[in-house]
Amino acid sequence: MEINSGLKVLSQVENSAAAKVAPQQGANIAGKLPAVEIKAPPEVKKFEGADLDQAVADLQKFVEGLGRNLSFRRDDSIDRSIITVRDASTNQLVRQIPAEEIVAIAREIRQDLDAKRAGMLLDGGA
Repeated sequence: MEINSGLKVLSQVENSAAAKVAPQQGANIAGKLPAVEIKAPPEVKKFEGADLDQAVADLQKFVEGLGRNLSFRRDDSIDRSIITVRDASTNQLVRQIPAEEIVAIAREIRQDLDAKRAGMLLDGGA
């Protein structure tokens, strides 16, 4: 069985002749390409507080079915949400996102930056 893709194998002589003609044919090929329509990305839905509260409630129902307690809190010192998962029977911490070590580092960085900003205000920015 032979498969013919319709491609022609060019000899060296034909290759050099094709190279001389290719730039002219390239213009013709570009003119034959279909136009591409550029579309704007879809709008991202903005969530409201009620939507987020419902999502949290749905997550908590799901996690309770697994024998876990899920809690969400906002740490204002680092302006981040923290999620904790605890075992429902022992109340032992199973997982925290972000980890407590990361939260502690973020607090230290925030305090250092705040101290430097306050110093810049007192020093006149010099």
